[in-house]
Amino acid sequence: MCTLLTIWDAGCGARSEGACDSGKVTTSASAPARPFELTLQITLQQARCLDALAREGTFQGAGVALRRGHTAILQAVRALEVETDLLLVDRRSYRTKLTEAGERILVECRKLLAAERELAAACHEIKSGWEPRLEIVFDGVYPAAPILAVVAELVRRDVPTRIVVRAEFLDGVEAAFRRDDAALMLAVLPPVDASLRALRLPALGASLVAHRAHPLAKGRAAHSREALARHVLLTVRGSDPRLVLSTSGLGARSTVHLNDFASKKAAILAGVGYGWLPDYLTERELRAGVLRRIRWEASSVHAFEPRLYHRSDHALGRAARRVVEVLAGKRALGAKAAAS
Repeated sequence: MCTLLTIWDAGCGARSEGACDSGKVTTSASAPARPFELTLQITLQQARCLDALAREGTFQGAGVALRRGHTAILQAVRALEVETDLLLVDRRSYRTKLTEAGERILVECRKLLAAERELAAACHEIKSGWEPRLEIVFDGVYPAAPILAVVAELVRRDVPTRIVVRAEFLDGVEAAFRRDDAALMLAVLPPVDASLRALRLPALGASLVAHRAHPLAKGRAAHSREALARHVLLTVRGSDPRLVLSTSGLGARSTVHLNDFASKKAAILAGVGYGWLPDYLTERELRAGVLRRIRWEASSVHAFEPRLYHRSDHALGRAARRVVEVLAGKRALGAKAAAS
């Protein structure tokens, strides 16, 4: 394998044949001062031989390390000196030393060898089916625990895929999915892009709740829409009519938009207002009576219908397939798209 290096120098003349002394190149003074192209055809084998020589200290030792004869090492290093037009090795003592120029070239040769290793690793990953990167965007109403559990599993297996997990809300989920070219999207709103393949996930229950000391949590009679409208409705980054919540269109006196459901729950517990929370966040407080479902003329319960989406024209890598398998079941990978 050869590495082609092209250097442009606007202030120097063309490369010329010259003598090499202590790592410096002498050039003809008569060379014209014009831009030139310097091409070095350095092989990875030459880079390996220089690296082994620097580590072992002798041509014999370098040959043993690379399982080659010492004459092959000599020839490769000499060819590298000819190609670079530099004296790379001080051969005057028993233990071979690199010249100052040789040490500098060694740094670059080791970069080539590192790039070769990275290329080999990338080829192996591609052949094995592991994608280089997996991004998952999910709606924050969905519990993060199942997603993080499968991510933790992949991390423990030391898979080569770089995994990114991002929480967004409502239409921000699809926006991030498209913007970041993510592989998987877990959303509760139907996407604008109808070409996405959808996999149905279990329904996610939610309740309209308030703190037990809040006026809407008191009394046995059902509150009217007008009664709810007199209090502060808490939402996470607004709402969306596609959710079809029973409070949609409710003309609340004041609405507070929060960044996430943890903040929303804290505000409800503090008595700031009322709002919808997923049941997995309120189970303990409802059981203890700290939070109460609001009784009113419409429903205080709702079922979100999350879907796991991916692009139908992109094959999923092994990491993405494992996420789908855990969240949607093993049969989901071979199932047809679910209706949105």
